[in-house]
Amino acid sequence: MNRLLPLLLPFLLPLMFVGSGARAKVVPIQRAPAKRAPAQLVPAQVAAPESALPKVKVPAGAELQQIREQGGGPDLRQRYLLAAHEFLYRYWQEEAQKQGKTLEKPELLFAGDRAKGCGVNRIAHPMAFYCPESLQIAMALDLRRGTKASRGKSEQELLPMELAVLAHEWGHHVNRSLGRGPYRTGFSLTVQQEELAADWRTGILLGWLLSQGTLALDDFTAAANLMFEIGDYERISAQHHGYPKDRFTALTEGLASQLKPGQRMGEWTVDTRESFSRPIAGAPLTYDVRRFEIDRTGQIGSNVFGVVLGAASCIWGDRQQCLGAALDQGKGRAYGTYTNRTLVLHCGDRSFDVTNDNFDRQPIDRDGKGQAAVLAERDCR
Repeated sequence: MNRLLPLLLPFLLPLMFVGSGARAKVVPIQRAPAKRAPAQLVPAQVAAPESALPKVKVPAGAELQQIREQGGGPDLRQRYLLAAHEFLYRYWQEEAQKQGKTLEKPELLFAGDRAKGCGVNRIAHPMAFYCPESLQIAMALDLRRGTKASRGKSEQELLPMELAVLAHEWGHHVNRSLGRGPYRTGFSLTVQQEELAADWRTGILLGWLLSQGTLALDDFTAAANLMFEIGDYERISAQHHGYPKDRFTALTEGLASQLKPGQRMGEWTVDTRESFSRPIAGAPLTYDVRRFEIDRTGQIGSNVFGVVLGAASCIWGDRQQCLGAALDQGKGRAYGTYTNRTLVLHCGDRSFDVTNDNFDRQPIDRDGKGQAAVLAERDCR
């Protein structure tokens, strides 16, 4: 069976999403989905010409923003995710039509719902996965029960992070029809390539919303913080989903397809794919900045999803996956997050300083983020 595992991996992609949680797929490793043509794809040999397909209006996401702003009620999360599910369907359907294809709409399941495939009977926390066998997406993940990125956030503040999880699962669905973009491969598909491709599609979707003004920058940065946190860290196996920086990089590669350096988003400007700024009046040149930074000095424990899903992995019989989760527990890891800082630019001597970053004033070309050089080129005259 171990020798067959690499051959079966392409068929075992109804993947759990969340971080060390993603390492616990709910599909028994011994079972492969029945072979069949992807239901959501119009095969290339019979694909309709783009002109023959009914046009889908590209959504801007305003309906999601409206639901979030209205808030209220115990069903806010479910109402938001149902609207987000429809939004994702329309967004990716329009992209599919550009290739003369069409997507089938998966069924969205919540905690307590019954599933039809991939070895799952009833949906429960911490399940968040896409099952190609039954064309179902499960969203039963309680972010508050295991991620640092969600701490202290209200239900409304959590919604963009929920959107990122759903967009990731939709990414798996779209990958089967439209390919894996920069993560496509020949004969050696790995779990990591599939996961990073889904993260990349998540970045595309969030970048589109940012460009339309229907997602705030702080909402994107919260989602990006979550994406970094859920990466596998100290586990090497066939089920490895990508290190935290791998997943963040995939997300920002997708973002960069929608947002270009110098592009304005309200009062914010895109500087690099990992940094944003807005000017503050005064001299020398001063800016509020959002910069993604990785703290390798303060260690945090692995998130609790590893414990929960590691146990689930043992129950499902994936010994390698179970062992990897067990080895993770109690180990420290770096923590990456977007910081809110102030950057002061000194054009005269080509230097800069960022508040509270443990570095003194230094030459512009010493900024590893590249943000200071971008600002100098833009504003130093």
